[in-house]
Amino acid sequence: MLDFLNVSSGYGKKEALMDITFSIKRGGFLGVIGPNGSGKSTLLRTATRVIRPFKGEVRLGNKKIEEMTLRQIARIVGVVSQDALFIFPFKVIDIVLMGRIPYVNRFSFGSKEDLRIASEALDAVDALRLRGRFIDELSAGEAQRVIIARALAQKPQILFMDEPTTHLDISHQVEVFSLLRRLNKGSGLTVVTILHDLNLASEYCDELLLLKEGRIRSQGTPDEVLSYGLIEEVYKTPVIVKKNPLTSRPHVFTVKPCNIP
Repeated sequence: MLDFLNVSSGYGKKEALMDITFSIKRGGFLGVIGPNGSGKSTLLRTATRVIRPFKGEVRLGNKKIEEMTLRQIARIVGVVSQDALFIFPFKVIDIVLMGRIPYVNRFSFGSKEDLRIASEALDAVDALRLRGRFIDELSAGEAQRVIIARALAQKPQILFMDEPTTHLDISHQVEVFSLLRRLNKGSGLTVVTILHDLNLASEYCDELLLLKEGRIRSQGTPDEVLSYGLIEEVYKTPVIVKKNPLTSRPHVFTVKPCNIP
């Protein structure tokens, strides 16, 4: 579904990613983790052609992304950014309809077909009841569901998410990731998400990509990546890693330094 082949990219002349090679299969659920400044957001921007690589090749499906039009990319890729900003208090249904833009022209926007697809996207995230509400009336969890529905209305094959639960409390974090997991398993949607929360990443992702200073330090299952040695090396902080007794997934616990009372 997505291939990075010896990709280096960054800003200006400065490399933020160096010699990145990895693949994710169709229907995969990949979590991209690493400390601040490790290149996570740069990877997402490179994968969606917001920035072009200095060298190497990014492929979506069997096509080079640089040879695809933005409309073609938008019909394959959905993106949920960290902070979606709406200057005007749009209605929920109008926000979700924005996801149909890659498929319409100026004469057909908002057709019955678009409305049907937008309603189905809202239903998929259990937010159909919100379609007539205004976005500024919603809770943070409800608003995030609407943003995901907008991406789903694009009918994407792969969904990129940049820290989708940053501003959500623990119940809404679980709500959003349970939704993503259901879409991933139920409809085969490929998901790539950037995460700071290592325990959320462990519980919901099939595979993790750990970045350190712009390079891949480790890639594999949560059990393979979330070892205390790797986490202490990359994050520069002491941790304990234990199994969740219910799911057997690894959980990371920080350790208070001995010199702090």
